[in-house]
Amino acid sequence: MDKRLIGKWYKEDLGETINIFDETPLHMKMSFSSSGYYNFEPNCVYEKDGYFCYEINDEYYRMVYHIKYVSGELEGFYVQHGKTTPVRFVKLDDVPEDAPYKYVPAEASVPNTDKTRIEILKQHTEYDRSKECGCGNEFVLGGDVPKILKKYNYSEYISDLDNTKDEIVFKLLDFVCDHFGHNGSGGLGDGRKITDLIKFCEKNDNKSNCRGLSVLLASLLRLNGIKAQHVTCLPYEDPFEDCHVVVDCLLPSGRRIMLDPTWRLYLKDKEGEYVSLPHLRELLAADEPIFENSAADYNGTGFDKEYYRNYMIKNTFRFARCTLNKDGVDGRTKNSRYIELIPKDYPTENFCENIKADFVYNDTEFWKM
Repeated sequence: MDKRLIGKWYKEDLGETINIFDETPLHMKMSFSSSGYYNFEPNCVYEKDGYFCYEINDEYYRMVYHIKYVSGELEGFYVQHGKTTPVRFVKLDDVPEDAPYKYVPAEASVPNTDKTRIEILKQHTEYDRSKECGCGNEFVLGGDVPKILKKYNYSEYISDLDNTKDEIVFKLLDFVCDHFGHNGSGGLGDGRKITDLIKFCEKNDNKSNCRGLSVLLASLLRLNGIKAQHVTCLPYEDPFEDCHVVVDCLLPSGRRIMLDPTWRLYLKDKEGEYVSLPHLRELLAADEPIFENSAADYNGTGFDKEYYRNYMIKNTFRFARCTLNKDGVDGRTKNSRYIELIPKDYPTENFCENIKADFVYNDTEFWKM
């Protein structure tokens, strides 16, 4: 590695700081003051074609940076959604800061606005139901049980349960969370079938990122005849450095619920009713309380409700989903669109045309099951 890269560097856009260390294998930490995330590690770091490279975010929204030393600064570009954007970092210190990870939402503001996260969410609570999208939502239910589930005693979780009762949904959440944990920078592999996702976990300390866990849980729910889909939860800004993926599920009782396998979580409101993903957005914007299940937990460290609330205030501004919910499907395919729900009056002029083609403004149609 070019030793001139070592140190602490900053670029104003998104309040982005990177710390590059003189270590083998290559090691760096980064921060985004725009969202309050400090000193986390990217998905991977490597050298390629004379550039120092690093990657953040999950596969569909991946940002791949390429930078190199030029006249006392770091210059290069990043690629996201096939679009190349130039970047330039100035040096703050010759010594990189090796501080622990922290999250300080009070310091976060929405890039290119004068608003905080909660202010921008409150400003955009409405959708435009006059715009029909005809997007559709297909669910492929049932199917053969993959053999790989046998080694995890899958049948013991559901053998005595009736799939017309809500209990089976929570047992499947337990199944995923009992065996597989979360690693936000670990990825989820190339395949999206149940077997592919579990094999990836087996090779990676039994962990996956939030998308992998949610795709797995939604697939298991559909395997048992329950309508469920993984939904990507997105912030206001684009490009962005972080998003989240959860499961939107229609319980056998007919009630709707958000399941978050990253935190072994589901929520209730002050009336004791299950909270769906669109309802969570409403509760957060209205400053209403949310109540977690007693077993909520992140990789054995417990559940931090303040962190989660702020995290979802950031990441319930936009939502994206597939129009075909089937084992192995994630994103645009021959038979599936990947549509994104946009609030009314959200500025879209900076998005490329192929992304805007899949914008949906009618929340009723987007959430239709």
